[in-house]
Amino acid sequence: MKKLIAASVGAALLIPGAATSAFADPYPVTAPTDTSVNAPSKVKIGEKIKVKVRSNVDGDAGELCTGEFVLIVKNKNNEVVKQARKPADNRKNFSFKLRSKGNYRIAVKYQRGVDDPCGKSREGQDLRVNKKRSN
Repeated sequence: MKKLIAASVGAALLIPGAATSAFADPYPVTAPTDTSVNAPSKVKIGEKIKVKVRSNVDGDAGELCTGEFVLIVKNKNNEVVKQARKPADNRKNFSFKLRSKGNYRIAVKYQRGVDDPCGKSREGQDLRVNKKRSN
């Protein structure tokens, strides 16, 4: 009986230690990262949309960060319409076209890579697509 009590007390002491290590950050953030987006607020259907993404990090993001920029475009129903990825650098450009009228939300996030010292970041902007005028 004493062995059973000692075993259950020992198991109870081990469980919280194992649970907290499972949620630890795999690689600590040493370079705080901020992402900024520059995109138009209104465009016409079929017009090329150019989104400029900038990584605000101390130093050269291309050499320092191992992650990537992810562009996500969602419609008013929160459905993903477009998605693209590019490796991180100080500046990156995304271009795409939207074929239907409506309101959209552009979000660009920095997704961490393996052993990445840069932190994750997310920035968003609204976009309205109007129909073309006919002359």
